[in-house]
Amino acid sequence: MNREALDLTTRPEQDQTNETGGASRKGRGFLVVFYILFTLFTLNILLGKASVQLGWDLPFLLGDVPEFLLLLVAAMFLMLAALRREKGQSGE
Repeated sequence: MNREALDLTTRPEQDQTNETGGASRKGRGFLVVFYILFTLFTLNILLGKASVQLGWDLPFLLGDVPEFLLLLVAAMFLMLAALRREKGQSGE
């Protein structure tokens, strides 16, 4: 059998993950949403700490429950991104 004929028969999953970076791009949208939500959560924490230390009265800070829900949704998007990347690497 010809060696060149064997080289031409590659699986599509290998082509996606090798040079084009197909598996590394999966879940990127979920990661962007996670970064935005986590940045909002972190800013809320830092502004809350600054308001206590410096005596600022900031009316737009989130309370305990909305802050927890923001962190929960951010964690869910992080898990979705991880699952999407895992699915992309397994070739399904």
